[in-house]
Amino acid sequence: MMEISRRVCVVILHFIGLSVARHQQSLHRSGEDALEHTGGRAQRGLCSYGQTTSCCLGWRNFNGICEPVCKKSCGNGKCVRPDKCLCSTGYKGPQCDEDVNECGFLERPCSQRCMNTHGSYRCYCDPGYTLTADGYTCTREAACFTLRCQFGCQMEGGGAVRCLCPPGLHLAADNKTCEDVDECWCDAHVCPARTTCKNTFGSFVCVCQDGFVMGTLKGLVQCRDRDECLTGSHQCSRHAQCVNTDGSYTCQCLEEYSGNGRTCWPRRAPKTKAAMYFNYKLYRRTKFKPPSS
Repeated sequence: MMEISRRVCVVILHFIGLSVARHQQSLHRSGEDALEHTGGRAQRGLCSYGQTTSCCLGWRNFNGICEPVCKKSCGNGKCVRPDKCLCSTGYKGPQCDEDVNECGFLERPCSQRCMNTHGSYRCYCDPGYTLTADGYTCTREAACFTLRCQFGCQMEGGGAVRCLCPPGLHLAADNKTCEDVDECWCDAHVCPARTTCKNTFGSFVCVCQDGFVMGTLKGLVQCRDRDECLTGSHQCSRHAQCVNTDGSYTCQCLEEYSGNGRTCWPRRAPKTKAAMYFNYKLYRRTKFKPPSS
């Protein structure tokens, strides 16, 4: 009897192994079917499920074409596979929101000075040198040397020479030195909502306004509301209730207390006419009571 039970178990385990192997092969074939020729054009993200064909897991049907789905937005790139971004030149990171500092490469992109910009870079020359047409090489030109530019110069058509300034700077009145450009003053909408523009030399930064903190909201890194009531950073009285609002909060005294919310004191209960009459009679009796001999 034991021998028969053992053989039955072996047969069951054998069939289970075959089923698992066939299922894995089916999934493998479905993954390979992600590139299926339809109408003479390869269509990605298309899988076969038995007798039906539809978009694979992690893909969605958009106007009859299967497109990959990235739960977090690809800032400076595009979604090429489920939760996989392909970054544009000059950007990196899982969501392509990190700038590549080309000036920090071991193989310098510029022969002399390199200025990193958002998503790119720009080459500049030392004083007395001029940037050639390739945008990389600096050559010593007598005309450029006489200008005494702060950040090098550039030869233009007709042999004219002018001084250059890095991004975020502009030529001063002397046409030689460079001054800072206040982007916050030039463009009032340079920063998104809930942020304040802070000018820096050659650039600017966007910082969260009071009542907001940097965080992830709807898959994007942006300023979200700071819940002062949750973090305990409010200034409400211990006899008040903190109510969070967008970018701020309010304080409301409890029912038994009065005040502005930050300062609350006990509320006196109104006296009835009977209590007022009783206190009056008690006062009269104690006031005119003759002294004991």
